[in-house]
Amino acid sequence: MLPEPVNCPICSAAGERIRAAPHGYRYTCPRCGIFCISNGALGCQQDIPPSARDDVRRLRSYGHTAQIEVSRDGVRIVPVRG
Repeated sequence: MLPEPVNCPICSAAGERIRAAPHGYRYTCPRCGIFCISNGALGCQQDIPPSARDDVRRLRSYGHTAQIEVSRDGVRIVPVRG
């Protein structure tokens, strides 16, 4: 699957995304880095916390890919489960 050009849902910079299984996308942003986001979280973009960019970078520095998802408590950022 080829990447499609889009704006980052965290910072609005021009980036790319590809479909990620099972329900979401894997984004590559020049500012935020690489992260995954569920379709549910994309629908709640206004609820993504302001710290998301730093959280994504922090997880990346520990060798993890961040997953932005919706939980019963709201939008959360967690390491991708392997």
